[in-house]
Amino acid sequence: MTPRDLLSLAVDSCVDAAKLLRDIHVDVSAKGTYDQVSSADVEVEAFLRSALVAGAPGSAVVGEELGSSSAPVTWYVDPIDGTRNFVRGLPLSCISVAAAVDGVLVAGCVLDPFRDELFTAAVGVPFSVQSSGLVITPGSSPRPLVLTDIPLPGSPYTGEMELLGELLALADVRRVYSTALSLAWVATGRADAAANIGVFPWDVAAGAVLVREAGGEFHSIGTNAFVAGRGEIVQWLAQRVEGIVS
Repeated sequence: MTPRDLLSLAVDSCVDAAKLLRDIHVDVSAKGTYDQVSSADVEVEAFLRSALVAGAPGSAVVGEELGSSSAPVTWYVDPIDGTRNFVRGLPLSCISVAAAVDGVLVAGCVLDPFRDELFTAAVGVPFSVQSSGLVITPGSSPRPLVLTDIPLPGSPYTGEMELLGELLALADVRRVYSTALSLAWVATGRADAAANIGVFPWDVAAGAVLVREAGGEFHSIGTNAFVAGRGEIVQWLAQRVEGIVS
């Protein structure tokens, strides 16, 4: 399958999965000290796994809730990125699916079911946004706008509060608590950069494809951090995040 084919399958699967959210009764349980998992996370991931593997026989899935495996074609699935927002009814979460071929990310899809916005891109397929709601063309501002959840509760790292203080002096900062949605917004130009520490592959895979195919930079830092975006703020953030996690 080509990257375009994989993207098409990801999009169809995400759109169908989003329909499940309208009828799912949401039960919530703790997942660690600070995190949560809902019945919606598990049901949507199970649906996506079935749809993606059926559409691409022999492929494997790396998912947040139901385990990981590998194959020449591997899917990275986050059924609800931003669960803590979702369970409180805050419309800041999304469904995120990416495809990798022989370990290289080639297609990404992020679907915001609250705004009915679909962000897509693949190798050879330009970044695009489809939305049925109000869309404002991003304008310029005197300071860069940065999306970051640093510091997260319970983080083992030092220096994160200092980084946030420095960042507030240089940029407008928003805390979204959905990494995939933040990266989609960076790709479309609504923010200049995004950075987080304590992320997993399923959090960033689709968003990394979106940002890169939209002409931005995506930098993995260490094993669990990233910085992405455009402009001078990206290198500034990358240096400071690397100093924290190294």
